[in-house]
Amino acid sequence: MQRTNIYLDERQLAGLRGVAQRRGRPVAELVRDAVDAWLEAQGVAVVPEDEWQRRFDELLTRRRERDRTSRPKPEAVDRDVQAAVREVRRARAARRR
Repeated sequence: MQRTNIYLDERQLAGLRGVAQRRGRPVAELVRDAVDAWLEAQGVAVVPEDEWQRRFDELLTRRRERDRTSRPKPEAVDRDVQAAVREVRRARAARRR
């Protein structure tokens, strides 16, 4: 997780603190839950880091299989790697929104 600062008015903060106390949960956790709900409502799919690792491993496996049967051109390898990098960057940017 990364630390971030947000500005809330007194009413918002008092309300959050009250809910947090009643539920026995930290205010930060309630804020994270609210942000997750909002992101979901916006159609933002957050992909966990381990999912990216799994996808990258699958890409490497596919590339190795292809390498065994044919010699790929360096341009094709570069294109596949760049596509994977763009996909990861798009997902990370979506998480920051």
